[in-house]
Amino acid sequence: MSHTTPITVDWGDTDAGGLIYYPRFFHFVIVGLNDYFSPATDGEHPMEAYRKEGYLLPAVEASASFHAPLRAGDTALLETTVVDSGTASLTVSFDISRPSTDEHVAGGEVSFVFVDETFEATPLPDEIHACIHERGDVID
Repeated sequence: MSHTTPITVDWGDTDAGGLIYYPRFFHFVIVGLNDYFSPATDGEHPMEAYRKEGYLLPAVEASASFHAPLRAGDTALLETTVVDSGTASLTVSFDISRPSTDEHVAGGEVSFVFVDETFEATPLPDEIHACIHERGDVID
């Protein structure tokens, strides 16, 4: 089941034309991912908690489709869903919509691999798998 994170577009998220700069959508995916997994680290920032332990979750593949612009001050809803998870990897889909009109703004998928300090793939922590199960997303 998807997890919803409200987002607000800041002036710094926009380009010279006043529209959201497209890489910022991927930044919001990370915001949603951290929000999704916050129960796994008892509310501590998940990626920072794992970094302190010597682990990272870099993106290895990303795709997106953009359907409508966002501007500074706009609010949107980001839905994050884990659609695939393996021993050391997971893929999340994201959908961004404008809550005032329910307009679909952007969507796509990002795949991540959990790695140690040498960038070798390592199994996802049990609490990550537990969080995915608790949210009702894919079954590993």
